[in-house]
Amino acid sequence: MKILYAATDTIAVPLLEALASRNLVRAVFTAPDAPGKRGKTLLPTPIKAKALELGLEVYTPQHLRTEERKLVRQLGADVLLSFCYGKIFGPKFLSLFKETFNVHPSLLPKYRGCSPIFGAICNGDSSTAISVQRIAEGIDEGDIYSTLSLDLDGTETVESLENRVANLAPQLVLDTLNNLDSISPRPQEGEATYTGFISKDESVVDWNKSARELHCFVRAMYPWPKAQTHFNGERLLITGVYGSAFDSFEKSQEAPGTVVALVKGKGLKVATGDGYLYVTRVLPAMKKEMDAASFVNGARTIIGAVLN
Repeated sequence: MKILYAATDTIAVPLLEALASRNLVRAVFTAPDAPGKRGKTLLPTPIKAKALELGLEVYTPQHLRTEERKLVRQLGADVLLSFCYGKIFGPKFLSLFKETFNVHPSLLPKYRGCSPIFGAICNGDSSTAISVQRIAEGIDEGDIYSTLSLDLDGTETVESLENRVANLAPQLVLDTLNNLDSISPRPQEGEATYTGFISKDESVVDWNKSARELHCFVRAMYPWPKAQTHFNGERLLITGVYGSAFDSFEKSQEAPGTVVALVKGKGLKVATGDGYLYVTRVLPAMKKEMDAASFVNGARTIIGAVLN
């Protein structure tokens, strides 16, 4: 088995390491270098950086067209394995391989598309999954080889759940590849739902929503772009909330967005459209992230203020 591994993000690095340790990777496709968060310096993707460290051949095509198909033929890869790659594979490209696999962190057909982990957290799901599927022409529509179910406790952020998926995916994929003779891919069953790219414009907190909804929203927005609200006309990012989304929430009395108090061990007590949300950490404009108590020490007028 000679694998062309197509991936981009950090979540796919442990799987690359596992495949490389077994000499299964013929080459790696990843996104081109891009400017970092600060400055204009072009930086490699996490996958490119790790692949080069492992001594693997790395290619960063802008498109998957005639020249790229010619390259694949020259490489001699017979299996395509993708994980958060970011490009659509056309039928001509897929026809170059004996087998194709995609790793998708959801229980398909739920949360097809590019933000399945965000979708599971933001919607307050109590479970999700990692799926290994055949690559189809439609977005994440391929038949399922295997799945691994994951229970959620209502405290996960996108960052923590991505780390969990990253560490569990390698064994699932290797078990699947090692047992292909005994696996019959099955069609996806149930209603399909889709996720898209998340933008900063979508990160504004609507305090009229319930505390449970906002608890999920804040965690789904972490580590990027982070849930944002405004205090004294300046942006205030909310980076942490207390407890679990599956806890019971005390009924609120005040107008949504009102900061009622600083509660020891819980954080800022904020009224929502239904219940109180406790904010544990914030990131004020032009400052470093801090816990709620530290923020109140420098902004005491927040108690009683209405966030918007």
